[in-house]
Amino acid sequence: MKRTYNYFAMIVLAMLTAVSFTSCDSEEMEDIDQAYDMNGIWQGTINGNYYYDRYASTNNDWDTEIQFVQEGNFANGGYGIEVDYSRNSHRISRSSFTWEVRHGKILLDYEDGYRVIIRDYELYSVGSGMRFRGYFDDYYNGDELASFNLVKVSDWTDYSKQYKADFSDIEEE
Repeated sequence: MKRTYNYFAMIVLAMLTAVSFTSCDSEEMEDIDQAYDMNGIWQGTINGNYYYDRYASTNNDWDTEIQFVQEGNFANGGYGIEVDYSRNSHRISRSSFTWEVRHGKILLDYEDGYRVIIRDYELYSVGSGMRFRGYFDDYYNGDELASFNLVKVSDWTDYSKQYKADFSDIEEE
């Protein structure tokens, strides 16, 4: 009887260990899957205090392009660039960043020290395209900065050439 109890205890322990490793791996795989889906160029709008916090701009008349580059097929992050275009002043701002999906949130760490967390986001298909929407929060105090709604665009090179032609006489910051 004692021997049966020991075998039973070892089987239960093995099952619990397997479940705990599986849940950890499952969460990590979800982060990797999200990173894979984000890989690419996204264009759209950010509404809220983001541009004020970032550039001291008092209006939301900006268009944004964000390029996420995943560092390898099984990475949960990578690097990227954000390009913001002011519709009123023709101001263009470029910012490089690193990013990581961690526990269902996305951390953007800009080269100038600015940091945001993307939370409560959705990546979903609409027809033949993809959408990405959610919220930017201040990394340091957790305050909500803005909501965003982006569409995946197919070719960054052609799109950026179009803007360079449109703003060729504007100085970049």
